[in-house]
Amino acid sequence: METYDNARKVLNKARENIPNDRQIWTAKLEEANGNKHMMKKIIEYTISSLSANGVEINREHWFKEAMEAEKARAVHCSSYC
Repeated sequence: METYDNARKVLNKARENIPNDRQIWTAKLEEANGNKHMMKKIIEYTISSLSANGVEINREHWFKEAMEAEKARAVHCSSYC
C-alpha cells in the first residue's frame, strides 16, 4: 500500500538491517513496476548477499519462491528462481 519509491526505500532499509532474510528482496516489486531489466541483477545480488550472510540457498527454497512469484503474477521473477 506504498508508492513504488517508498516501498523500495523500506525494502532496502530492511535488507541493510536484516541481511539474512530471504523475503526482503525487491525483484517482484521491480517486475510489478515494469523494471524487468533490474530483476536478473537483483536476483544475482540476492544470491550473493544471502550466501555471504550464511543463508543456505537450496533447490527447495527457490522452487517455493518461483511458485510464490507465479501466484503473484510475477512471471519473469518465477523464471529466474
